[in-house]
Amino acid sequence: MEELDFNRATTYQEWLSIANQLDIKEDRISWRKQDESDIFHSQLLREHINIMREYRSGKEGLKLIDVVQESLSRHSWELNSPELYTQAHSGTKYIISEYFQEIEDSIHFICDNDFVGITDNDKLKIFQEGNRIHGNTALMLSGGASFGIYHLGVVKALHEQNLLPRIIAGSSMGAIVAAAACSKTDEELTAFFADPKSIHRVAIKVREPNEIVTAGSVMDPSQLIEHIEGNIGNFTFKEAFEKTGRTLNISVSATRKRQRPRVLNHFSTPNLLIEHSALASCAIPGIFPPVSLLQKNKGGEVVPYMESETWIDGSVHLDVPMQRIIRLHNVSRSIVSQANPHVIPFVKEQAQQGLFPFMQELISSSLQVPLLKFMDLGVYLSEKMPWLSVIDKARSMIEQEYRGDINIYYPMTLESVSKIVSNPTQEEFEDYIRKGELATWPKIAFIRDQMHLNRVLESCIEKLQIKMSGV
Repeated sequence: MEELDFNRATTYQEWLSIANQLDIKEDRISWRKQDESDIFHSQLLREHINIMREYRSGKEGLKLIDVVQESLSRHSWELNSPELYTQAHSGTKYIISEYFQEIEDSIHFICDNDFVGITDNDKLKIFQEGNRIHGNTALMLSGGASFGIYHLGVVKALHEQNLLPRIIAGSSMGAIVAAAACSKTDEELTAFFADPKSIHRVAIKVREPNEIVTAGSVMDPSQLIEHIEGNIGNFTFKEAFEKTGRTLNISVSATRKRQRPRVLNHFSTPNLLIEHSALASCAIPGIFPPVSLLQKNKGGEVVPYMESETWIDGSVHLDVPMQRIIRLHNVSRSIVSQANPHVIPFVKEQAQQGLFPFMQELISSSLQVPLLKFMDLGVYLSEKMPWLSVIDKARSMIEQEYRGDINIYYPMTLESVSKIVSNPTQEEFEDYIRKGELATWPKIAFIRDQMHLNRVLESCIEKLQIKMSGV
């Protein structure tokens, strides 16, 4: 009998087949079949499923609307725990899958049928409000130098399952991948991933020794901008959004201390050129020089943006700009693809239960506060001693939150660390992408369920808008 090994899978369907076989072999199916759970109100969930079926069968539209609204507000937050997706390889409890299907059927039933006392405009408002309350999903891609190529595999896996969020944020290498995803239509993305040999992969060129001292940086930015333009093209944030409907967010940090780090997107900086924004987000101090951002003016000419300011690597201060993305885009769920080698060893998928993990967390928190206060002194002194500015950057890296609701981590090894700042061979490049896919596939069931209701509500909103417009 062939060994059940996830590494043998070349597609998500092959991976899922192995997952199902392992669940049967390891008797995890019995857990999926049981309704009972300490994490969510399983009895009430079952009652709501049965009531929705009863009202659909009896064509009682107004009652169905009430129970759908109550069910969404009651169960949405109960069913977003990672614990519900770690007990079995192939998915969560069957009752949860049954619930999401019943909600979908009920929403479509309300959308597609006429009921006395409710108009299409009433339905549209109900669905729009429900979608707003449910919130959006954002994909956030960290920095990670060459390891960040792994984000391509994450994007590829999500795109192939029609689960790529429309809101994507990136820092450093993650900014390049995010920009590539947000500047390509679905058809272009499919073609992009179908031929990995056509993807521009040479991003790094070391300067000659005599140039390093003069330029103040080790790497030649002209090679990096060639790499960025080869994979993205020439777009402003607004142009990319109008082309694809995806919202690109790129983190950059200011070189001047009084200037706050920024999240660039088509809302805040619509006319900025994406390629120079991604270049700035990759400008690790000492490795690449700071970057002046460029924008298009009303006449379409390329001109400087904030001419006196220069910008550097976004992952220094905003590797995962969680709070800003939540506020800007009404985000309720975040998917974080993390490839930063200084972060991965210290983050966990979720909080662990028990006395020992609690004491670890308590000690860590107790040490972090005085450490940050001590570093504040270094930040203050750096006003007079600029060489201490490294403390400000270190403080920002310690203070940041690097986790999301769903986390996908690069499988870092000691052997791989030596290749963090290098141009990969074609074989290594495709291996990075494959590692991203393999790390994403176990999360597909969780991501699909978390995005399910948005997809259903948005589909019905679009259908009603078309119907009401008479098109």
